[in-house]
Amino acid sequence: MDTRIARLVGKTALSPDTADFSFEVIEGRFSGLEPGAHVDVHLGQDLVRQYSIWNWSQDGRQLNIAVKQEANGRGGSRAMHALQCGDEIALGTPRNNFRLQTNTHADAKYVTLIAGGIGATPLVAMARELANARRDFQVYYLVRSQNLAAMDQQFRALDLGDCYHLHCDDTDGQLDLAEVLRSMPMGSDVYTCGPEQMLNAVLEAGSVMRGGTIHFERFAALPDTDTGRNDSFDIEIQSTGAMLRVSAEESLLDVLRANGIAVDFGCSEGLCGACLVDVLDGDVDHRDGILTPEEQATNRYLCTCVSRAKGDKLVLNL
Repeated sequence: MDTRIARLVGKTALSPDTADFSFEVIEGRFSGLEPGAHVDVHLGQDLVRQYSIWNWSQDGRQLNIAVKQEANGRGGSRAMHALQCGDEIALGTPRNNFRLQTNTHADAKYVTLIAGGIGATPLVAMARELANARRDFQVYYLVRSQNLAAMDQQFRALDLGDCYHLHCDDTDGQLDLAEVLRSMPMGSDVYTCGPEQMLNAVLEAGSVMRGGTIHFERFAALPDTDTGRNDSFDIEIQSTGAMLRVSAEESLLDVLRANGIAVDFGCSEGLCGACLVDVLDGDVDHRDGILTPEEQATNRYLCTCVSRAKGDKLVLNL
């Protein structure tokens, strides 16, 4: 897994539970710094977490991520908030599964950005890109209360005027998402990131859109659902013909790593896309939160950390 050592050079409180972290790479520079990209942060043995990049320097040596401390989380946010300026950690190469679609000015689509809580981080970078390109767009930033609007100042620094809307539940009530999406020009696109409840509400409201696409990114694993029982299955490694057995208690990723087959991985929750591999044959039981339903239906790739086989065997392009 490609990583670079970076030093924490700035740590700033953005709200009571969220801080901004500015990292500077010790040697070289980062590539892939673009709106929607995230970075793997290696916080300890088997503790790797992914955070969206909201700002970066033009020379590629420095990047910023904002992290909300989750009291009931799995330890990543607590480890992040324990870091002090001067600490050095490994950061992975930025990856992007939430890319802002670029268009020529003649066919540029109207864009609506809908951010919920800490899900605002990738959308700040998108808003900056859209503003610099003089695109027509609007931003809705949804928070429970104004003191929790960690990225409000970052949005306001872009001087978006009436295109920026901070919506606080405690004073403004519930936002009518259907009305927001209904009022967009025909063929508009939506980019949204936030809690699962908000994402579901946006997707449901999307039925009133007149064309266009909703692009979304989750920052937490899907809630537990009835995915069926775990059955054993075989995998065939196309390059060698090797047959490997995945038991009901193992993940496909576990078996690949145990047999010395190199596969990148990050979140181990089906959210970051690091462990995606191509599938040459077989039906996939998709359990990730990153592939669209259309992508899942092709059975052309899977997340090895969470997904399994629907049948007896999968052939992988490894």
